[in-house]
Amino acid sequence: MMHLHMRQFDGDTARIKLDSTLIREIRAQANGDGGREARFAFIKKVRGASKLMSAPDVIRNGKITEAFQAYGRAAVAICFAATLYQRRERLDFWGFSWATEVLKLWKNRPPHGLDDAYIDDGIHPTSICDSDYAGSFIRLTAEEPTQKAE
Repeated sequence: MMHLHMRQFDGDTARIKLDSTLIREIRAQANGDGGREARFAFIKKVRGASKLMSAPDVIRNGKITEAFQAYGRAAVAICFAATLYQRRERLDFWGFSWATEVLKLWKNRPPHGLDDAYIDDGIHPTSICDSDYAGSFIRLTAEEPTQKAE
């Protein structure tokens, strides 16, 4: 896996706006107070969620629902985003755009954060955005951007 630095997510290329509730959850849980303890507490949740969802039958075995219940929306969103980002070559733009918006919010990420969050499920990258997997969550947490008046 590759290591990415935050500056790679700072571009204004995204066309998806995240739902404000998810933004608040990620900022509060993923970043905490910005300290070391907050970083390690959240990465522990992310690792747990990633491990739980890293199975080829993740869609059929209910592990996604279990991960939401055990680790919360913020940790699961980070896992989905890291996986989408790392498999970006085979994705359409909206999945990648959602992923970059989520990852931009994780300011207190350790250098290996994306590797820890990656879901190693062996599923084809385009299947991640299916409704049964991450697609319904992405659609639920994405808002259509408002057009600027000219």
